[in-house]
Amino acid sequence: MNYGILFLILTTFLGAGIGLYFKPKTPLGTKLILAFSGSFLLAILVLEMIPSIYKSPVGNPGIWILVGLLFQLLLELFSKGAEHGHIHTENGNSRLLPLFLSLGAHAFLEGLPLLDNTALMWAVAIHKIPIALVVTLLVWKSKYSLTAKGILLVLFSLFSPLGAWAGLFLDTDLMHRTVEPLVVGILLHISTTILFESTEGHVFHLQKFLAIIAGIGVAFLF
Repeated sequence: MNYGILFLILTTFLGAGIGLYFKPKTPLGTKLILAFSGSFLLAILVLEMIPSIYKSPVGNPGIWILVGLLFQLLLELFSKGAEHGHIHTENGNSRLLPLFLSLGAHAFLEGLPLLDNTALMWAVAIHKIPIALVVTLLVWKSKYSLTAKGILLVLFSLFSPLGAWAGLFLDTDLMHRTVEPLVVGILLHISTTILFESTEGHVFHLQKFLAIIAGIGVAFLF
């Protein structure tokens, strides 16, 4: 098995474990991981993904980047921003299902190009920790049985790996022309929202700034 895929699954369960341990509050450390992963994602997009897409562009990748941005905005009508760490306390199975499906669609799509992009693979894997925490808190507040909750969390851990597996069957030209720019647009929205939204009281904490610098620094190592 690809070690990045394995890490992707393990970090999802790590985030779930943190969520169960600290429920219902989100610990400061998780918020810093979110800031670190957001800056890591953004740096990988700017330093590697976007230059690669435009190095030998086929068609108009800019259109697909914008489509990705808009599609992520559409998904967030249902996910309520859970992709970038927002926790909402509404209960009810009817509200959980569309949220879960929108997060699953996001995770599957971001998984498509991962096997061809090692740095992006690791950035997405680290980003899964705080997102899995949010998903776990939301699932655990639902009225589903314990077994159903466990199944949902396992399914969530597999969405991105399944996307990576599906990406193996896509035509190389289609991947470079359409899928990669689409995913770049999706992740641009996620990463910039994480970095530029205010913390509590609209205070930009020094810890968050240092986490962002660390994320960008790690991206240079790839």
